Amino acid sequence: MILQSPATVLRQNPSRDIVLVAVKQCGLVLEHVSEELRSDCEIALAAIRQDDLALHFVPQTLWWNSNFLYGLLEFDGLLLRFAPENLQGSKDVVLAAVASRAEALQYASSKLRADREVVAAAVSLCIRALGFADESLRADPAFIQALLQKEDQRVLAHASDTLRSQPQFMLSLIQKDENLLQYASDSLRADRNFIIEVVKHHGDAVRHAWPSIWMDHEIIQAAAKQCPRALRHAGKASWANRNFVMGMVHKDWRDLQRASDEVRADREIARMAIKQDPNALQYVADVLKEDPEIVYLAYQQDEKAAEKYASSVVFTERDFILAMAGVSVPPEWIIA
Repeated sequence: MILQSPATVLRQNPSRDIVLVAVKQCGLVLEHVSEELRSDCEIALAAIRQDDLALHFVPQTLWWNSNFLYGLLEFDGLLLRFAPENLQGSKDVVLAAVASRAEALQYASSKLRADREVVAAAVSLCIRALGFADESLRADPAFIQALLQKEDQRVLAHASDTLRSQPQFMLSLIQKDENLLQYASDSLRADRNFIIEVVKHHGDAVRHAWPSIWMDHEIIQAAAKQCPRALRHAGKASWANRNFVMGMVHKDWRDLQRASDEVRADREIARMAIKQDPNALQYVADVLKEDPEIVYLAYQQDEKAAEKYASSVVFTERDFILAMAGVSVPPEWIIA
């Protein structure tokens, strides 16, 4: 007895029930059934749900069967990509597709990708879908603002780069929510004049600026003036800038610890910090911890702090010993 292959059996046995059971087990066997059964909506959908590649064996005419079409899109809206072009231009069909998978928007006609209702429906399910919308909508200030009122702020990340590069548009949004600066275009986040305007009202927003901005000590100072927390975003270039560090230390001696090695060796800055608190001696450069004048400045206020943080070498210096004994103290060593 010669055994027949499953494909032969399916071709010879027209039983609908057998075919339905078969495609539920292996969707690709749809290729081997009769044209009539491949045109059966229930059989075709069962095969595709088991393996979406079975869609290639469905007669084109079945796309016009509404039960098949909407059943297919409900299963996976991304299958819209295989639909005939005129169906990709049908608003009802595309709305059904994006309701299943928001990313199906990318397979809609260009006209529908510029349709506010369709795009809004897709974005309400998946913010990233905005990236598939027509450029005209992604660059429309009113449309983007309307989405921001309804959806997550991440919507702005998928707006047109052109729109996200417009200073006035972005500034109007950032004034309401400083976190939106992170969604401005790279060029705008690196725009010095724009960031200066932002930090006038939202100093800590500088954290979302382009990294090169963090190296600009003037911007960091302006940001810190509005919000002290902004100081934590200052880059190495700022902490290597003498004027910047002097301004920071003038407000709080503890900021000396963030300064570059070169700036921490600056005598004027060291004196300024130690006058505020003798414990600032711990943050000055090693060369100043051996400097009799600088150490004595700390010693006058707190002997223990001086002994703790100064180099042992300084305590053998003749001038320092005479000053500690009160025998001879140079005028410039005395705290004004």
